[in-house]
Amino acid sequence: MKHLIARFAVAATLGAGVASAGISSATALTCLAGSGTTVGNPALGATIGTFEALGITPGDGTGGTVCIGNEVWAPPSGFTLGSYIKGAETSGRTLNTAVLDVYVVEGVDFPGYANALDHRWVQDNGNPTTFPGDIAGGRPSEGIVWDLGGPANKAVVFVMVDHPPLPGEVLENSVWLSNDPNAADGAWTLAVLKEVHGGGFDPDPAITDGFVAVYELPGGATFRYVSVTWGGPGAALRDGDNEIDAVGGLAVDGGGLGVPAPMSALLLGGALAGLGTLRRRR
Repeated sequence: MKHLIARFAVAATLGAGVASAGISSATALTCLAGSGTTVGNPALGATIGTFEALGITPGDGTGGTVCIGNEVWAPPSGFTLGSYIKGAETSGRTLNTAVLDVYVVEGVDFPGYANALDHRWVQDNGNPTTFPGDIAGGRPSEGIVWDLGGPANKAVVFVMVDHPPLPGEVLENSVWLSNDPNAADGAWTLAVLKEVHGGGFDPDPAITDGFVAVYELPGGATFRYVSVTWGGPGAALRDGDNEIDAVGGLAVDGGGLGVPAPMSALLLGGALAGLGTLRRRR
């Protein structure tokens, strides 16, 4: 238990929101400020102030702050969704994406519902534990696990919103990364919320896609597998469930995992050029 507690930490700072001109990501966000500023579709009822009330500090995505913008998520080159492995306890789908509270719980086809941006979702609502600070949530070893397909530093979480209040209903998860999909609780590392895309992933009039949240590991660490759990130390709301449409991974620079890093591409190009020279000499 001591080892488990040692790994559960959250970087959170309280303070005033500031404006900034966007940060490196799939979609360059204009970071909003001002407590009365609307985030996302007005029908969702979220403002910068409602984020602040949940202990989330708006800013430029650095120093413990979160960049909150109104842009619709746009994937970078090479971005792919993760592949579902295990952990869902039920599934469902949205019947009307333009309004809240119109959905059905089905409990079928977990991989099909977890691997596409289609307003179908999987849910983790069990496996409870208590984290330091008397924080309730699901165990990362038994969360919903995806294979991101490569070494990722950031996890992009796409949610389905079934009902208000927002932003709590889209930030009701903790996100954990590991290189072992079957790792014990203490071997999962907690990622930190860095960005919120208020436009969701599907342009209006769709509003049930809520906000797209981007989490990252400090220090440039990378892992291949992600576990998304209800509640826990990374969540703003801990009401015992979540609805996840899909999850994807980003590299340290914010690019997709399918695009080689600049140095890797340079080395590969040099190697191919050298091979061509060698063949000509022969």
